[in-house]
Amino acid sequence: MMERRTLLTHSAATLAIGATLAAAGNGNAQPAAASAAAPSPAPVRIGVDLFSVRDQGWSDFEMLAYAGRQKLKHAQFSVTRFYSALAPEHLRKVRERADSLGIRLETGMDSICPTSTRFAKELGTGQKQLLDQLATAKIVGSKIVRCYLGTMADRKTALSFDQHIESMLGVLKGVKRQFVDAGVKVSIENHAGDFQARRLRAVIEEAGKDWVGATYDSGNPCWTMEDPLAAAETLAPYVATVHLRDSQVWADEKGLQVQWVRFGQGNMRMAEVVKRLHAANPELVFNLETICIGTRPFPVKEAAFWKGYEDISAQDLMGLYDLAEKANPAPDPPKRSKEEASRAQLEESGDSIAGMRKIVAGLGLREA
Repeated sequence: MMERRTLLTHSAATLAIGATLAAAGNGNAQPAAASAAAPSPAPVRIGVDLFSVRDQGWSDFEMLAYAGRQKLKHAQFSVTRFYSALAPEHLRKVRERADSLGIRLETGMDSICPTSTRFAKELGTGQKQLLDQLATAKIVGSKIVRCYLGTMADRKTALSFDQHIESMLGVLKGVKRQFVDAGVKVSIENHAGDFQARRLRAVIEEAGKDWVGATYDSGNPCWTMEDPLAAAETLAPYVATVHLRDSQVWADEKGLQVQWVRFGQGNMRMAEVVKRLHAANPELVFNLETICIGTRPFPVKEAAFWKGYEDISAQDLMGLYDLAEKANPAPDPPKRSKEEASRAQLEESGDSIAGMRKIVAGLGLREA
């Protein structure tokens, strides 16, 4: 059984620049007229996880056209079903279309854990599925393959969550050589209540941080009773790509209520999350993954809730609870017809992209 580590390291550096000028004619040294200008911060790479427009019934080309209309230079096919076909000749056309729009692609898939409730056995072994997506990544030019273990359901199965982790690690060991040779990273998401940040960090360190990284999803820490900013701090050295989603979290008589909202409209300090992750790695792509659904209760004051969540500490919980106690409830989205929900999804995605751009500007940064 792998050792779980919680060590977090940080580093910082400063640079001072000085100069002296020799005066022509008398040889007297004179101070510089002005100090060298500080370099401009690296621009922020904004993209869209195409899951944001999942219900539009669009082809992959239409999804790319949407990203183009939003004036984005990055898009992520986070799951294989968003490709209209997986044949190499079609994927090459997807790459060509993205190139014509000035869009760089990332690719991904679903669960790679054979014992997870979300694993698709009909698609083959975990190793086969990962290698299939490695082939896709090579064609479309993606430097990562996004994937995940499972969901919060895997915390309550007959197998322990640690056993699920070991199952996934076995899959990773079987594909290491091919990914390292290709220069592509497996990028594991903290997904739907499965991983807390420190446990995902330990998995990355166990598997090998040179070829395994994290897909940091800012909406999912709230489902493991974790402050998204604290999760970002923990994973920052290993984040390979980002899913951005905002949350409104508030306290009630039974515990916490969590609702995913349009980016920039929640109370989870998303500006600080963006600032921290961009400082750690200016090359990261911040993909807006907009999912605005109804409120989900987490009755943390009830003993029964904690079965399956034994790895969560009081410090984890209180970091989130302190934010929740200061917040007001968010109204549930109204009931909508399928057509109304589809239109709302586009509005929510567009508003989230605009919300990210507002945060970037507010941080004194610019978009790449």
